Amino acid sequence: MTQSPTTISIDRILEQNTESVLIWVNNIFSGQTAQPQDFNWLLLADVAAAKARKGENCSGLFDRTWAQVATTIYDRLSEAAEQKKPGSGESFTISSMMLRVGAIGKLGVISDDPVLDVNLILQWFWDNIKESREDVEKKAANWQTLPIAEIRELRQLKNRLKVIAALADTDKYVLDEELNTWLDLREKLP
Repeated sequence: MTQSPTTISIDRILEQNTESVLIWVNNIFSGQTAQPQDFNWLLLADVAAAKARKGENCSGLFDRTWAQVATTIYDRLSEAAEQKKPGSGESFTISSMMLRVGAIGKLGVISDDPVLDVNLILQWFWDNIKESREDVEKKAANWQTLPIAEIRELRQLKNRLKVIAALADTDKYVLDEELNTWLDLREKLP
């Protein structure tokens, strides 16, 4: 892909093979290639995620490389949003983690893989736990009386637990007892 940074289109990118797209994305994010102006990264991430789920030529077989393209972009979008306003990258991260869960469900767990390493999901979940389960349960019981910021935090936790629930629904990973107790809180959260 040698088009100038101002003229490259998503259609042109999607004409390339998956490995070339991944290399291009990584080169841009590492600063080795100039970033296209006004480029719709979210659209490329969403299309890559759809291609990952459908598989090569709509084969129905999950495509790990397209998943890596999508998760790389979602993760980068999340980082950029968080730098501007803390908490604003959450939806990108949820998209990235749900795609990882889907990939694990189809392809299994592979340690140190940027898409298939279950520890990426678990570490992300635990890194975002700010209170004890007991404290969260108390807040959830009276969430209607809480300030909006605390309600928002409880809702974000519920969204993160949705990812954990999806992971539990795969036959590729068994949750430990502690994660299961957190998962039991999901229905109590706003």
